[in-house]
Amino acid sequence: MRAWNNRWVWRVVAAELQRLGGGSWPARVVDAPAGTGRFTAELAARGSRVVHLDRSPAMLQRLRSRHGPGMEVVGDLRRPPLRRQEGAVVLCLRLMQHLGAGERIEALTGLRGLAGRALVAYYPGWHYKDFLRRLRYRAGLPHRSLRPRLRVEDLREEAAAAGWRLVRWRRVLPLLSEYVLLSLIEA
Repeated sequence: MRAWNNRWVWRVVAAELQRLGGGSWPARVVDAPAGTGRFTAELAARGSRVVHLDRSPAMLQRLRSRHGPGMEVVGDLRRPPLRRQEGAVVLCLRLMQHLGAGERIEALTGLRGLAGRALVAYYPGWHYKDFLRRLRYRAGLPHRSLRPRLRVEDLREEAAAAGWRLVRWRRVLPLLSEYVLLSLIEA
């Protein structure tokens, strides 16, 4: 199931990256946080130069062991230690669901310091899984952490507070996943 999910997510991510590039594939992608490089091979196969930013040296070491050496930078994306990457697109997956509203705005501001375009994943609490979690919570049953429910307007406001314009949002797997991708352009 995980391999199928990754392939599906990759197809959607690839389509959105190309759309952010105005129909062209981005020559440079800043993967922040990079983690273990979930889509590094796919990005490189399409010709992108990938810059990996993560605050965990251990994660970057795992990334190197999986994909070989590349440009890996240890640092916090809220205060990135990199200069702006002209013509790049920032790819930010699997982070925002762990942050509160203020931290998300701080992270989005840091991403804007890296590039003028970004593809960012959110888990806004619109999915039936969130509804089931809330039922389990009310019944006193074990449940995963509850995330705040965010409206599209909330997403727009967070992006604007960080200097972005939300140009598009897209559910990755409408029935099976909470994942929503935001396409952002510097305001």
